[in-house]
Amino acid sequence: MSGRILAEVEVFGPRSCQVQPHADDEWSVSTVSRSATSGGADRVVEEFTLKGGDEPPSALQSEGSNVDHVFAYDRRHVFQLSRAAGQGCVCERIEAAGCVVQEFSADTESLVVTFIVDDVPTLRDIVDDLNSEGETVKLRRLLEGTTSETDRPVVLDRAKLTSRQREVLSHAHEMGYFEHPRDATAGDVADALDISTSTFTEHLAAAQRKLLDDLLDTR
Repeated sequence: MSGRILAEVEVFGPRSCQVQPHADDEWSVSTVSRSATSGGADRVVEEFTLKGGDEPPSALQSEGSNVDHVFAYDRRHVFQLSRAAGQGCVCERIEAAGCVVQEFSADTESLVVTFIVDDVPTLRDIVDDLNSEGETVKLRRLLEGTTSETDRPVVLDRAKLTSRQREVLSHAHEMGYFEHPRDATAGDVADALDISTSTFTEHLAAAQRKLLDDLLDTR
């Protein structure tokens, strides 16, 4: 169906997520699966996969941990936890809007979710809602569905960007700022550009807004 959008959204500092805090400098979360328990809809079981080092974080294997180590393969370790439903976490907020989370990953700073949304107004509502769950929310990737090979692609006008905004975007991309997990922090890119971190984030936000205005144009 044309008009649907595949969105990849990054949420920094998610407040209600019980999975993202288990990532550390060596281990990242690659997948999360969720289901209601047989005891009713008031509980949710989550399984998440950590990948990275040789041995999973010791805190997850201690007797006081609230998670169970249930499986291991190819330097990946699967853990399971049970929690109360309706906590307003990122995945639940997206599901409440009628969308299904397709992919999930997380590191020490943020989590990234991918989902398909019916239209631009719904996507904007979801992003606005996620802003109350995280410190910062960023749209990392948007892909508009098409019905045939003759559908016109979305055109992004780089001329709308100032030279400084293009420079900021270029450095951020080259240094791996948009990778997940990140190869460079906002501070790293700012230092390379010899500007403050706040100036970097301001230029980046302005550049992203201009490009997204084109990408989200409903025409």
